This record gives sequence, C-alpha cells and structure tokens, in this order.
Amino acid sequence: MKDSEKKVLFDRTLELARKGWGSTHPNPMVGALIVENGMVVAEGCHHQAGFPHAEVEAIRSLGRLPKEGAAMFVSLEPCSTSGRTPPCVQSILNAGIKHVYIGATDPNPSHAGRGIEILRQSGVHTEMAPEEFQSRATRINFIFNHYITVQKPLIALKLAESSNGMIAEHSGKPSRVTEEKARLNMMQWRRLFPAICVGSGTVLSDNPSLTARLPEGTFCPIRLVLDSRLSTFDYANSNRAIYSDEFSSKTKVITTSVGLNNKHAVDRAKKLGITLIEGTKDENEKIKLSELPRILKELRITALYCEGGAKIAHSLLADGVVRYLFRYQSPKKFDGPDALAGPKLNNLKIKDSIIQKLGEDILTHGFL
Repeated sequence: MKDSEKKVLFDRTLELARKGWGSTHPNPMVGALIVENGMVVAEGCHHQAGFPHAEVEAIRSLGRLPKEGAAMFVSLEPCSTSGRTPPCVQSILNAGIKHVYIGATDPNPSHAGRGIEILRQSGVHTEMAPEEFQSRATRINFIFNHYITVQKPLIALKLAESSNGMIAEHSGKPSRVTEEKARLNMMQWRRLFPAICVGSGTVLSDNPSLTARLPEGTFCPIRLVLDSRLSTFDYANSNRAIYSDEFSSKTKVITTSVGLNNKHAVDRAKKLGITLIEGTKDENEKIKLSELPRILKELRITALYCEGGAKIAHSLLADGVVRYLFRYQSPKKFDGPDALAGPKLNNLKIKDSIIQKLGEDILTHGFL
C-alpha cells in the first residue's frame, strides 16, 4: 500500500473519531476502519463511554469475518485491558486481522505500547502512522491525555479580547467582541468539554444559557456557577435561564459557607432543584479556586471550559489552576472610558499552540 493511500485512510480515522466529539468522556475519541484489497469495507467509532470501542464497531459493522489479508486502520492504539468493555486487541485477533495501522500510542503510561506488543507477539504486522499524523491524532484527545497522565481535570480558560486587550466595551454589560465564525468555534469547544463554568457576575449581567448551539442541535454540558454568596438566587432577581430551562438539572453552583448561611437563597435553590456544592472560602470569603481541581474530580468531571468576566479570569490565572488557554483576538478596538480590560496575556507562554484564522478574528489555543 502506498504512503499516499495510507494517509487518506489515517485521515479518515480522525474524521470518524470526531463523530464522538464531546460524547465519549472520560474516554478518548477513536475511529477505525477495515480495508480489504485496497477498499474500505467497514468503519466504526467510539460513541460513548460504556459503548463498544471503534475497533469493535468496525468489526461488527462488517457483519462477517474479514477476508484474509485484511487490514485495520485505527486512530489510537487498541486497548489491552478490560474495563466496561473487553480489550480491543483480543477482538482484532479473534477477527483474524493480520495488519494493523495505528495513529497514536495509548497515553496511559501503564498501557502505552502494550496493545502494540500483544499484536506483534501474536503475529500481527503493526505499523505506526507518520509523526505528523501521530501529533494530530494525539492532540484531538488533549482532554483525555491530560487527565490520564496527570490524574487531574484539565481547566481551560476562554477569553475574547479587542485589539487593545479589552474584553468588554462597557463594564458590567455583555459586548460582541468576536464575529460569527469565532462564535461558532466557541460553541464547538463548549460541545467538546464535559463542563462549562462562569462566575455569578456573568449569570447576573448576561443571563447566559451556556449551551452549545450548533447546526446539528443544542447540547448542554454540566454548568457550574461560582457564587460564593449565592447572589444569583436573590429574590430581587428573576430566575436565571440556567436555573429554569430544560437543562436546569445539569446546573450546579459552587458556593461557600457564607452562601449556605443565606437561608432565603438556599431555599430558592432547593425549590429550583439546583445542586449546591460547598467549596473552601479564602481570606476574602470568595471561593478558593485552587480547590477547583479537587471539586471537579469529586464530581467525576475530567475537564472544565471557563468563560465569564475579568474577575474570574484574573482569579483563575492568579491561583495557577488554568492549564489550557483559548485566546480569541478581534481587530476591533474598545477605547471608551468604560471599557473593561482583561488579564494581560502577552507574557503567558502557550505551549504546542495552534493558531486559527476565523474570519476577521484569530484564535490561539494551547497549554499553559
């Protein structure tokens, strides 16, 4: 098989993997296909945790045993241990597949290379993708990779700023910083992350829905609100959208003992069916954000997409919990007297950064 043909097939595995975008947590996205005599005869992807893995999906969709000499292309090393599903290496061996082309190795230090070794010892020809593709196949699962290697949730911060570093034209009021292509891109990241987070100020001023509104439908991640005093439940405020819409059961509020002592607010949250989570308060009676990774882990949330205003962004960066940054930059300039400045980001070193042009706006994202 020519390298150009392999490239097309590897690229297809990533297209299949993306079908699981936002649905496979805490598992990775994986795509697989079976090739006979140079033709793709079956495809599969991992749809959801607990469901069959991509390799098994491809084998099942074929509906018969692969022909002699058949090959499998898979975007990630087949698993070699039993979890909610049997190990995929065994399914490949049982199917009689003798050639396996792998996009990237398993990032789990305990498993990395184990599936490849089992296949090779069983007489299966295994071949890794070129380094360029390995890099892409690894990056698509940056949330899973971080969680499985560091054993901590990945906390990401999203900021949209004007050309002069402002995040709002008027403090306390929502501003349209970026245009349609960038806004759609933000929705796609909301769809990927299992949870999204804002502060009480954003809930009160913007009344956001915090859903991913995409052409294929509306999706709602777990929605976390940082509200140390439960001010968003003040009876002077109407019910916020995230507390009363069809996805309200996915909203949780992290507060402190100060908030929990606010009986009227607690009662209102209870009537709305909103879960309250007590976090540690700092010396200013605000939520101690350094505790956020622990809270996320207790909630079994592998990653968090943080939006919101300048205060939350400043605090998250100052407490050193942000590990990934999405920085949208607009050519607009907000230079009015009420313009709100965001955190200074130019001194931050973004590792393995990816830069995308989205219409007139630019997105830079990567690890901190």
